[in-house]
Amino acid sequence: MDKVNRIVSMLLSLIFGVMVLVIFFQVLIRFVFPYLGIQLNFPWTEELARYLMIWSVFLGGALATRRGQLLAVDAIVFALPSLPGRIVKFFAHFVSLLFFISLVFIGIEFAQYGVSITAPGLRISMTYLYSSMVVGAVLMILNTIALLIDSFINKKDIRYPAK
Repeated sequence: MDKVNRIVSMLLSLIFGVMVLVIFFQVLIRFVFPYLGIQLNFPWTEELARYLMIWSVFLGGALATRRGQLLAVDAIVFALPSLPGRIVKFFAHFVSLLFFISLVFIGIEFAQYGVSITAPGLRISMTYLYSSMVVGAVLMILNTIALLIDSFINKKDIRYPAK
């Protein structure tokens, strides 16, 4: 799973790089070029940046899942003694796993619905966007399982995020 996560991490770097370039281009088109008297219109830039952000959320969430760094309120987990705190944290990961499984099914439904919808600016099927939910949720499931197995095999305290 760590090899897959390295690939996802490189993909995220590429996505962020493209997103920065697209947003920079969008700023030039909206503010700098009109000031210079150049009128350009590229409506797809905002849409592409938004879709790349959605993909980055799901892929980044998958990486954060493996490290145990998803947003959580751990006050109860750390207020309890060690063993009960670890049990509560394990239960939280189990509930998250159920949520990720439901995201897969919801994402598949959205992706099937997206076949008939075209993005207005990019003119691509919305299935490409909605698939981000499925891919991200599957990676979150695999990373949660890997986190739980890793914590049991290496006897790590599951309450603390991986470094």
